[in-house]
Amino acid sequence: MTDCTLCQFVGLLVKYYLYAWVIGVGVWFLLILASKVGSDGSKFRYYAKFGMIYYATQAFTTLFAPFSLLRPRNPANAGIICAVSSRASTLLPITWELRNAKILREAEGAVVMANHQSSMDILGLEILWSTMRNVISIAKKELLFLIPFGPAAWLAGITFINRKNRPSAMKTLEGCKRKMVQKGFKMYIYPEGTRFPEKGMLPFKKGGFHTAIEAGVPIIPVVFSHIYFIDPKKYSFKPGHVIMNVLKPIPTKGLTKDNLDDLIKRTRDAMLTEYEKLSAEMDANLANPKWLQASRPRFVSYDGKKTN
Repeated sequence: MTDCTLCQFVGLLVKYYLYAWVIGVGVWFLLILASKVGSDGSKFRYYAKFGMIYYATQAFTTLFAPFSLLRPRNPANAGIICAVSSRASTLLPITWELRNAKILREAEGAVVMANHQSSMDILGLEILWSTMRNVISIAKKELLFLIPFGPAAWLAGITFINRKNRPSAMKTLEGCKRKMVQKGFKMYIYPEGTRFPEKGMLPFKKGGFHTAIEAGVPIIPVVFSHIYFIDPKKYSFKPGHVIMNVLKPIPTKGLTKDNLDDLIKRTRDAMLTEYEKLSAEMDANLANPKWLQASRPRFVSYDGKKTN
């Protein structure tokens, strides 16, 4: 009798899990259809495209939770989720180009810093994940209580940090440092701390630099080209192309807090210089009819610099 009851319970769980998949896929197709309605500049179409990005990430993270239970907190779970969710860029459509990928792939223990222009940057992280592999992705603790996504993301290996509680935040960062030093993980952060949709970069926060110095791991800057195809003021979200360039690692071994300001300036100057180069390159591309009409793969990766 007990076995029969257990079988019925498991059967119900499987049944409702399959229902969740059907509903999830159905909502996904509705968002795809909504993203095609109207012309560029329509609020409905604009928010539908962003909805595709958020939904792909949150829905699949949640639906993958039963598999994450088989190896809870393993970053490989997040890797699978990113591999699937990043496919949303094909439908937007957005194409991606990664340069100097070898630096990211071969690094063992590092703080990866990227500029932050839009909430669409989550797709950039998902694209990079397969190259970085063992990644510590930091999210604010408030998201942990976003049911059911938060607990599912925790199971998938996402690290949540309480920025309002310094002792708690420091304890979380200590765990991140151990993973970087002992297991070769890479911590991915946005040093600006918030999005900046205009051209350029905001001043950098100090937290990630403190962590890099204390762990003695290098900083690896990743610069994303300007997201020229999104204009929130005009509700414009056009097809586009993003270049991601990985810069030479900046060592921190032997540095102390007295070197903090110099390290921040060195990192930001290098990233800003590269950002301006990529912006000039993209401006030249956009003025070239052949480049505009060319067909590009969803994602292309170069071990070094791009070669024509």
